[in-house]
Amino acid sequence: MTVTEEIKNRLDIVDVISETVNLRKSGRSYAGFCPFHPNTRTPAFFVFPETQTWRCFGACAEGGDLFSYVMKREGWDFKEALRVLAQKAGVTLETDVPVDKAQKAVEDRLGDLLAAAATYFHQLLLHAPQAEAAREYVSRRQLSPETLDYFQVGFALDSWDQCRTHFNSQGYDDQDLVDAGLLTENPDKGTRYDRFRNRLMIPIRDGNGRVVGFGARTLDPDGLPKYLNSPQTKLFDKSNLLFGLDGAKRSIREARQAVIVEGYMDVMQAWQAGFRNVVAQMGTALTQEQLGQLKRLTKQFVLALDADAAGAKATLRSLQVARETLDRELDVRFDAHNLVRYEGRLQADIRIVTLPEGNDPDKIIREDPTEWPKLLAKARPVVEYVIAVLTQDLDMGDAKGKTAVAQQIVPLIEDIQDPVERDHYWQRLAHVLRVDERALRQVRRPDRKRPYTEQATAVKPPVNPPDPIPLGKNLSAIKKKEDFFLSQSLHHPKALTDVQQTLHQANQPIVNANDFTTTEDRALWQQMAAWSRGGAFVTIQDLCDSLDRALLDRVEHLQTLAPTLDANLDRLSDQLVIAVLDWRIEKTRQLRTDLLRFVTDAKLQGDAEAYQEYMARVQELSVIKGKLDEAKNAMSASSRRRAEDASLGRF
Repeated sequence: MTVTEEIKNRLDIVDVISETVNLRKSGRSYAGFCPFHPNTRTPAFFVFPETQTWRCFGACAEGGDLFSYVMKREGWDFKEALRVLAQKAGVTLETDVPVDKAQKAVEDRLGDLLAAAATYFHQLLLHAPQAEAAREYVSRRQLSPETLDYFQVGFALDSWDQCRTHFNSQGYDDQDLVDAGLLTENPDKGTRYDRFRNRLMIPIRDGNGRVVGFGARTLDPDGLPKYLNSPQTKLFDKSNLLFGLDGAKRSIREARQAVIVEGYMDVMQAWQAGFRNVVAQMGTALTQEQLGQLKRLTKQFVLALDADAAGAKATLRSLQVARETLDRELDVRFDAHNLVRYEGRLQADIRIVTLPEGNDPDKIIREDPTEWPKLLAKARPVVEYVIAVLTQDLDMGDAKGKTAVAQQIVPLIEDIQDPVERDHYWQRLAHVLRVDERALRQVRRPDRKRPYTEQATAVKPPVNPPDPIPLGKNLSAIKKKEDFFLSQSLHHPKALTDVQQTLHQANQPIVNANDFTTTEDRALWQQMAAWSRGGAFVTIQDLCDSLDRALLDRVEHLQTLAPTLDANLDRLSDQLVIAVLDWRIEKTRQLRTDLLRFVTDAKLQGDAEAYQEYMARVQELSVIKGKLDEAKNAMSASSRRRAEDASLGRF
């Protein structure tokens, strides 16, 4: 029995959910109002004791097990949920493997040092005579003492060695300070000196509130760079961090929206004014990892961009150049191409709002806080925003100019997963450019070898699979297919690329965490997918070295399942794709059955609006299942042909 199974055996999901949701008995299940979206008419949130699962048949349409519920409710990741639920269940978690234990000791020491540094800099800001200019600066920015205290804003002395000397005396050696990003090395001269000097110090925390680095603003009018961040360290990775997230989680859940701004001051000013669902990116384009953290809290993101940072056509052109030249050093804070892809992968709603020229959130909120929510209400979807920016001053009589704009926007439209939304933007772009929609679909984008119409003959618009559902008597069969898929993926990681490509070509979304029944497997898949994308997943041991004990136990169990005897990876990838389609078909079928039963049991016929809404979902599930059946039949036929060709020696 794995540790997660033991926790589930000791904790009853009905008891845990009843702590925060008022449930009533409804047949063999329990019903209540969903805690994740507004609903007061019909209880559409159900808990199933027999399978220890939950599902909302209402607006959020989500479901899962005990772990997924507390993760969504609290905004936790799997590791955090495991720790808390284990404590609640009285289950002792095994000590991590030695490599993790050693790494944790290093990280704990660095975390303690950085926390002490945040306190040190904060006390200097409050009391040091040398910090008078810094105190005048924060006063001009109208940051209150409460805000300075909450964010622990500090000051670094204008000295080459004061920070070093202070922490050497506290028992930290120079290597500790280098590893924490507080000292800079000059390898040519063999010298070390304080990284931050005469700067306003803003501690940067991870999602759990641990100080992992600093953002430091120069106080010298001619000082460069304006902001200096900590370097990459064992704790500080700006691609995985969002400033202010640790204190914004609850507000993001309550507002059902995360607002992403560009600067530390923007977040602090918003927090001070009571807008506490605001976080800041770390000076680069938003990453899927950053949005993934927010996705646990909400599905709607609004990017509030400075007019001079991303509202200009020149910036969008620079993004195209960056993609073509792979110039990874370019400071890109807005990447429409990736944002559209992230929307599909995360099943999220990403919108853009451009601030009035010459303004940033900090200034707008200071001058008139009531303007801030008005601006956010004007946020537009990513593709709508890009269309508006690129066509704002376009001469509609310039055919080549229209082609150039189309070449930038067409890739964004093609990356949209929802077929209705994608078709909307084909029509929208054709209308704005005053061209025939069919002509747009033949536009060659710069990085494509074939025109869109040729590709479209093989690939139809994708249909999103349903979220995980409470599985009943068919749980065992579905779990066996999931176990088979994970086991073979561990034994043959190179097959994953073929599987994902085949699914995409078959008009199906690639395998994602929501495809798996248990939270444990979803967490494991996220780790496996990250390794696979990074090209670093060479052996199972490489993966195991990065896992905590609970997921390591799961991997060890999966390794005991017999590996495939078929060394042909083409045929193996076919088997894996069919397994995915099989379990998606069964989950869709059962969800449709459960939803029809809910509509009947809830007697929604008396509420025409609600009845039509739920029946529309039933119809949508019927369409999805039909697409899945088509994909499976086509895949099975293709696999049989390849097997026959191989047996006859045809290659």
